[in-house]
Amino acid sequence: MGQNPRKVVSLLFSAAVVLVGSLVALQSEVVAADAQVVIDGLLREGWQVGPDGMAAARQGTAEARQLQDADALYAAGLALLRHHQYDDAAEVFQAAIDVDPKHYRSWRALIWIRTLQEKFDAALVQIQRLSKQLPASELTGQDEAKVLETVRLLGRLFGFYEGPRSGDVSAALVTRARDAVRPALVGQRQTEFDNNYQDVATLFTSSTTEQQDAKDDAKLKEQMEKQNNQQQIEVRRKQIEVDQQQATDQIDKLRSEWTQEEQRFAQLEGPLNVSISQLESQQSVIRRELAILIDDVFRLNEARRQTNDPVRKDRLDREIFRLERLINDYERDLALVQAEGRRLVASRDVLRTRRLQTQQRFEAEIKQHVDRKQDLERAGKRLSLETRRNNRPATGNSAKVRVLSAKTSSIRTYYDFPLEVERLTLLGP
Repeated sequence: MGQNPRKVVSLLFSAAVVLVGSLVALQSEVVAADAQVVIDGLLREGWQVGPDGMAAARQGTAEARQLQDADALYAAGLALLRHHQYDDAAEVFQAAIDVDPKHYRSWRALIWIRTLQEKFDAALVQIQRLSKQLPASELTGQDEAKVLETVRLLGRLFGFYEGPRSGDVSAALVTRARDAVRPALVGQRQTEFDNNYQDVATLFTSSTTEQQDAKDDAKLKEQMEKQNNQQQIEVRRKQIEVDQQQATDQIDKLRSEWTQEEQRFAQLEGPLNVSISQLESQQSVIRRELAILIDDVFRLNEARRQTNDPVRKDRLDREIFRLERLINDYERDLALVQAEGRRLVASRDVLRTRRLQTQQRFEAEIKQHVDRKQDLERAGKRLSLETRRNNRPATGNSAKVRVLSAKTSSIRTYYDFPLEVERLTLLGP
């Protein structure tokens, strides 16, 4: 019943190998199942626009990093790309490549993002790194299909770098990347590369023609608008000149009229001033005479008080009476002169008030025309500035031209990443 020890060991070793293989396969199935759960979460809950979708995408990305599964990381990159988190998406695509260097989907997404961000040098460096993962001979089935899809993208990218953005990309880096990719362009791959390159060149030529046509149309329209504007400017300039002349004429006219009015008021006031001056002189004479008479009366009264002679007293009384009658007459004359003086002064005050009111009216009207003239001068300066602007050469830089220019220089025009297609492919049936 004895058995060969070597045979026993061999049987045990074979059993162990089978067991380990079964465990590895089981673990792979578990990881694949977990990865699909993460992928589903990323491409469903994490696909929703808004804070909740962003939070789900962040959570799913962390889970994909823990799993270290290339497809799960790729799905995380797609979810982040959905939320326009380009740098984060590029970082996750790079992580997928680190897990599986031949994960061509992640290569395509990473290079497209860097191109979209206009980080052309970084994109070309990634293309050189990708070239090392491209087989130098044609494969079969799905393996070759993945390579062909990548080659198609490369053809469009090089057409983009050497066409629409040729002035923005380093020619040396483009050449170096082309040289790196060239060994993999064999058989059908070369045809696919050339066809996609030519598609970009054709579309670029068509877009450039459309842009130039739009620019020519816009330039012609702009020139016509400038001519129309210039005609309107000339009409406005002439009107400003007419208005300025009218304002100047009105100012001169008002100043002339005021000079005449001022002279008229001076003529009206002159006789009043003479009469008032004469009355003031009369008042001075009467006051002086009154002062003398009053002084005489005082003196006679003092003499009467000191004398005891009846005859002298009688003579002094008659003299005092006479002087008092003169004083009364002078006082009456003084009152008449003062009344006339007040009347003449009141008339002069009325005349001066009218003069001041008339002067203020003329000054207000003159100021209105002066302000109007200054406004016209400012309008003339603005018109000169508008003329200089209108005389600038037409550029044809319309909104449509700017949109076409942006479209012509955007990678999305020549290759837009198929985000929704990639999502549905990962989700499966």
